Amino acid sequence: MANNNKKNPKKPSSAGKPKDTASNKPKAAATAPQEPDDSRIVPTTVKTVAGQIVETETKAPPKEEDDFREDNLEMSQLSFRKRWAIRKKRIKKEMEGMARMQKVEYLLSYFKWPLIFIVGGLLLLILMIIGIKNSSKTVILAISTINVPDKTIVTEEIFNDYKNYKSSDGRITSEVGTIKLDTEVHFSLETYEQQYSNDSNDYSLTQFPVLCSTDFFDVVITDRDGLDFCSASNLILDPETVISPTTVLALREHQANAKDNIGTSYFYAYDITDTEFAKSLGYEDKVYMAFPGSGDTNKYNAERFLCYLFGLELPPQEN
Repeated sequence: MANNNKKNPKKPSSAGKPKDTASNKPKAAATAPQEPDDSRIVPTTVKTVAGQIVETETKAPPKEEDDFREDNLEMSQLSFRKRWAIRKKRIKKEMEGMARMQKVEYLLSYFKWPLIFIVGGLLLLILMIIGIKNSSKTVILAISTINVPDKTIVTEEIFNDYKNYKSSDGRITSEVGTIKLDTEVHFSLETYEQQYSNDSNDYSLTQFPVLCSTDFFDVVITDRDGLDFCSASNLILDPETVISPTTVLALREHQANAKDNIGTSYFYAYDITDTEFAKSLGYEDKVYMAFPGSGDTNKYNAERFLCYLFGLELPPQEN
C-alpha cells in the first residue's frame, strides 16, 4: 500500500525568486520616433530668476543666401560680387512666369532709385557743361530797359533779328556771343523819394547803380523819366566818349539832351523812338538809348547795336 505519508513535491515558491520586471515595462512603440535633425535644432537662451523662467530668447538659424534682404546687416557685409549674385538669383526667381512687359515694369521698379540717381547725375552734368559753356561765351550786348511798361514783352525774342545781324566787320551776332537782358529797373525823379521810403533795398536803388559804375551794361533803353533820373544821378556817360566821331556825326539829328545833377542840359542819349526795335518794346512815348559802360568792350557793343538800329556801317575799331 502506497505510503500516504509521502509528501507531494512542493511547487517552487516565488517569494525568493527575483521579480520579472520585464512584464511591467511599457510596450515598445511599433515605430520608434525619429531622431531630431541636428541641422534644424534652434538653440535658445533662457533667463531665470529664482528658478523661474522670465525670458526666453530664440536664436535664429543661420540664413541661407536667399534669406538675405537689401537692408540686412549680413547683406551689407558681403562683397559686391556676392551681393549682386544674390540679387540676380532673387530677381530671376521672382520674374519666373512674367510676360515681357511685366519683367520690364518689375526691373524698373526694382532699380528705381539707382536709375533716378544716374539720370539725375547725368542731367546735373549736362547743366554744368552748358553753364560753363555759356559763362565762357562772349557777351555781345548787355542791355537794361528802364521803366518798360510790360516787362513780359521784353524777352530775348525781340533780339532775334539782331542775332542774325552781320556788321560791316563781317561778324554775325549769334556767332559772336550772347545777350544779357535786364527789365527790373524803375526810375523817376518825381517818385524817387517815395520809392526809397517804401524799400531802400530796391534793386533799382542799390544794385543797378553799382552795375552801371562797374561797366556791366553796354546800353540802357528808357523813357523820358528814366533818362532824366540817370543823367541827374550820373549813371550814364556823354555819348561822344563812347561812340566814334563818324557815328556821332551820322546820328546828330537823333541826339537828345538831359540835365545833369546841377541842372545843366547836355547831350546824354539818342532818340530811337522811330526804330522798329523801340516800337516792339511797348513804350507809349519817346524812347532813348544811353550808355553807362566806358570799357572798350562796352564801346564796341554799344556802337554795334546803335549802327544796327539805324542801318549804319560799323566803323573799324581803333587799335
